Amino acid sequence: MENLKYGINDKPTLVKTIPLAFQHVLSAFAGTLSGALMLATGMGMNSQDTALVVQCAMLICAVATIIQSVGIGPLGARLPIVTGGSYTLIAPMVALSKDMPIGTVFGSSFVAAIALTVLGPLAVKYLHRFFSPVVTGSAVLAVGMCLMGSAFSYMVNNSADPANEPQIWLFVGIALFTLVLTLVLDSFTKGFVQSCSILIAIVVGYVLCVVLGLVDFASVGTASWLALPKPVNFGFGFNFSAIITLCIVHIATVMENIGDTTGVVSGVEDRLPTKKELMRAVSGDGLGSVFAALFNGLPVISGSPNVGIITMTGVGSRFVTLAGGIIIGILAFFPKFAQVLALTPYPVLGGVLFVSFGTIAASGIRVIGMSRMSKRDITILAMAIVVGIGGSAASASLSFLPSTVLTLITGIPGTAMTALILNIILPRSKADKEFEAKQAAENARLEAEAEAKVAAQTQKSGKK
Repeated sequence: MENLKYGINDKPTLVKTIPLAFQHVLSAFAGTLSGALMLATGMGMNSQDTALVVQCAMLICAVATIIQSVGIGPLGARLPIVTGGSYTLIAPMVALSKDMPIGTVFGSSFVAAIALTVLGPLAVKYLHRFFSPVVTGSAVLAVGMCLMGSAFSYMVNNSADPANEPQIWLFVGIALFTLVLTLVLDSFTKGFVQSCSILIAIVVGYVLCVVLGLVDFASVGTASWLALPKPVNFGFGFNFSAIITLCIVHIATVMENIGDTTGVVSGVEDRLPTKKELMRAVSGDGLGSVFAALFNGLPVISGSPNVGIITMTGVGSRFVTLAGGIIIGILAFFPKFAQVLALTPYPVLGGVLFVSFGTIAASGIRVIGMSRMSKRDITILAMAIVVGIGGSAASASLSFLPSTVLTLITGIPGTAMTALILNIILPRSKADKEFEAKQAAENARLEAEAEAKVAAQTQKSGKK
């Protein structure tokens, strides 16, 4: 990465780590809390249960982020990955809750998460040779493009009254102010200020909204100072059909994980992730999802906005995301402080995410550029974009399909799976095979170098 300041295994000082980590904390808050609220509302929970699910979502995000950042044995990517609840699983879990107790839905999610932890890495192991740059790059491109709509939604404040035109223009103005400030700080400053450009823009935008009277702190006053998340609050049960449904949908989360992990590694080290890194990343999501089921939450997935933050700021240290996970974990026990961060106005986040999601899409284009871009590659890319991204844009026209099918064939999963399937079945030319052989050798070399670097740093730390 041209503007890289901290690599994956670099350790900034604590004074620098905390503000750098808060950039990830603030971006993760919006998605984490929104996903929890959507799940609780869809399942028809009362206000007390909803508050518990939101609190548990923060703890889940924290634990899963720590797992991905530092790893537990063979599980966890050991990469700068911040996780959050998977929106892909909301609709299936809400639908299942209409036919069975909520505890049975979470119990079935628990079993599906175990299956993901065991089978996900095996699928990556045997299919890794087909994860060419055009396959993984199209997945990264889809992550950025499919999320762009949510950035626009945030910019106009998706909770606002669309009929209130003056207020809408105020929100747009705030979002554009935050957007411009982010670009100015990112482009015209250097060093630590540039690394914290997103945090500074969010803080300034937040203060501006407070001055304009757009932030209501009433919820902070009613929030508890201290609260303990309660596991298995709804009981635990199991249903075979629910387990199968959630296992199928987890195919989509695996493909999304591959896209996000590729975005992180290519953004920091200008290479594709190794087989071992992808296997560990998928297993990390699986273990995090096991914990999520125990604490009444959504299965987890790597947070796409954080990929953009890493690429923009040049801070790719997994110890920064580790600190972010620890901060979120602490806030999970202190709802009053967490509520202050949760009140970050949507237009402020929208301005930042507008840049972040565009950066992810651009990273996807860069990864795709690592391929030969032969006629075969162009065909794979073209079909992946049409099916996945086009299908996402036309989801209303495809509403006649079952929700599980629609989830798998559109958006990020549809793009990645289409590219993967075509890469497996389309015939390769002699030049394609030669290029892939060279690429495999290069990937093996990079994998050996990455392992040697980690081993050397571990040995150095041990001597200290």
